[in-house]
Amino acid sequence: MTKLFLASEMKHPDSIKKLKTYIGESLKEKNIVYIPTAANGEFYGSWKGGESIKVARSLCSNLNIIELENFSIIDIYSPLKKADIIWMAGGMSGYLLYWMRRTGLNKQLPEIINHGTHYIGSSAGSMICAKTQLSAEWLIGDCETGASLIPGLGLIDFEIYPHYEDELLPQINILWKGNELYLLKNGEVIIVEDNEIRVLGEKRILHGRN
Repeated sequence: MTKLFLASEMKHPDSIKKLKTYIGESLKEKNIVYIPTAANGEFYGSWKGGESIKVARSLCSNLNIIELENFSIIDIYSPLKKADIIWMAGGMSGYLLYWMRRTGLNKQLPEIINHGTHYIGSSAGSMICAKTQLSAEWLIGDCETGASLIPGLGLIDFEIYPHYEDELLPQINILWKGNELYLLKNGEVIIVEDNEIRVLGEKRILHGRN
């Protein structure tokens, strides 16, 4: 059973509260693999001083950090197959997908999470679950040129626009040309379990023009 916990911003207190409710009291004992690679697309190692890793460490006593860029010198698959939770941190979605394809994780991850491992996505980590990365190409204030050229994982049939604010809607209405786009504010989360979609927050769906 696929279990996706897709947040706009995982470090947000409301996201953490929702995660604790979703996973339960055993969260502290879970074996979590934290993948910060998307943040390296901004500059290498930028995640090390960020708030996200501090929050992840505070939640788990058994946190395993894997940078996909190191796949040639470390075994990335053994920890992933043993993980209770895979936490895909935020940053640049196109950069993250490049390294997922380089390592073959884009093919292995669906099989891993189909066997019961929870997937947590934050921002780019949520966006990559879609089939396409159209919104990443023009994400207002943080666009990633070329991101739409790399196929997403295809775990969900819609795209996610993270860090949404109401004043951005007129621009997004002009720019969005895809099918369904879920607009998520920080602190809001989408839970996907097989074919069931639940929005923990306000449900905002934009239907584009193909």
